[in-house]
Parts: sequence; structure tokens; C-alpha cells
Amino acid sequence: MSASPAVGSTFASWSGGGCSGTGTCTVTVTAATTVTATFPSTATRSASPPTAPAAPDASPAGINCGATCASAFNYGTTVTLTATPIAGHTFNGWSGAGCSGTGTCTVSMTTAQTVTATFTAAIYTLTVTKLGGGSSTSVSSFPAGVSCGATCTAQYPAGSVVELDAFASGLWIFSEWTGDCAGTDSFCTFTMDANKAVTAQFIRDFGTCDPNCP
Repeated sequence: MSASPAVGSTFASWSGGGCSGTGTCTVTVTAATTVTATFPSTATRSASPPTAPAAPDASPAGINCGATCASAFNYGTTVTLTATPIAGHTFNGWSGAGCSGTGTCTVSMTTAQTVTATFTAAIYTLTVTKLGGGSSTSVSSFPAGVSCGATCTAQYPAGSVVELDAFASGLWIFSEWTGDCAGTDSFCTFTMDANKAVTAQFIRDFGTCDPNCP
């Protein structure tokens, strides 16, 4: 006897009648004999990791991506995928395996399937106000975007960690940050989880100024 699996299945092994393995099964019939051919029926379904933090989930259970982005399901199983973006991100839609749009994605597991869920981070605006110092003072950012003086606003994706650095020269010194960043250090760091507004205050350094300085 030989075993031929149908589409979507694989032949696992023989059992009974002295047969085993996956080759042909030869039985000498000297009495009633039972031979079993086992065909597990599975197909693999995978969800590509998202381009931003989010949680594509599957029903029946198996996919929870983030952490688990591939799973095996029985041949013919209907798998429904749901995408849930975390705060500060937007779900843009599905692609692959006939799925599109932003609703649920339903896949029939008659073969291995790949579906991509695409997410993007929201964009937030950082506004910096510089008080005092004129051209002798400036505020810059890392990642680049703010160079104030000239450019005092910039946009960053949600979740970006931004550092502002204050520079003073001549008769000016940095005094403090106020607004969405606070303190008297010459730098401040914060996360762009909303639109942010920060003020950098510079004051005259009268300790190095002679009595006739303006």
C-alpha cells in the first residue's frame, strides 16, 4: 500500500499490520489486519510584524503579534485577524491573502498565507520659544529639527525621545526651561507623546559684565 496526501495535508506515518514510517506498507494477510494511515492537516498562517507598535490578534487563537507572528492552523480553518494600534499610532490597513482595508481580515487556510498589517506613528509638533539673548543664544535638538534662532518648530513621530540643548555666549547665560520641559540644566529630554511647547530663558551674566555694559 502507498499513501498519497490531499492538498493541504502531509502523510505522517503508518501504524498497525507491522507497518511504520512513511514508505510503502507491505502486509502478509494471514488473518484480519488493520492498518492506519495518519494525515495531519495543517497550514501555516503568518502575520508580518507591524511597522509600529500594535497588536494583530487572531481567532482562533495562535497569532498575537507583537510576540507571536506565525502559527499553524488545521487545513480549511477560517482565521479572523483584528488589528489594535496602541496610543499614538494609526492602523493603515491589511495587505496579502486577499485582505485589505482597516476592518477585520478573514483568511481561509487552504495553503500557507502571509498577511501584513501596516501601522504608522502619529506626528506631533514641538514648539520652542527662546527668551533673551538675541543672536548670542540658541536652542538645538537631537534628533535634528530645532535650531532656534532660525527654526523653532519641528515635527517628530509619536514616541520619539527628543533632547533640547541651550547654548549661550557673550554676556548671556542660560537660566531655565519652562513648559513641557523644566529645570536649570542646559539640556532637557522628553518623549513626544503629544504636541509639546518648551520655553528656554536666557538672562544677562552681570557677574562678567563691567559697569558700562549695556
